[in-house]
Amino acid sequence: MPKKQPFEMDAHLLTGKSAMDLFSKEDLNTLAMKLIPNYNPDRFDATALRLFVQKGEPIVTLFAVDKQKQEENNYPKSKIPVKKFKIPISFNVFKRYFKRFDVTLTNDAYDLADMLVVNK
Repeated sequence: MPKKQPFEMDAHLLTGKSAMDLFSKEDLNTLAMKLIPNYNPDRFDATALRLFVQKGEPIVTLFAVDKQKQEENNYPKSKIPVKKFKIPISFNVFKRYFKRFDVTLTNDAYDLADMLVVNK
């Protein structure tokens, strides 16, 4: 079972969960090679993607394990060295790469898992 990932919640009014699907033959490394000049999948293993929007301008941040630094073994055993790639991107370009994007946000007054939608 995957570990629960931390998310900065203190600075936001609404927090939640999201899910995204790439097109069938793509993964994060394939996407990284399209969006990041000189991205090297032999050195990096893309593992996470963040979409941040402020003032109408999206920024995609891709987190990739740095396999070269991981082999150097200079890090605590519980930590994995990652490189953060910030990619300014327009919504028109962003939507070309994703089959589906779903996000649900809540004010945390109630747990989403406890809710029952009654107006189906």
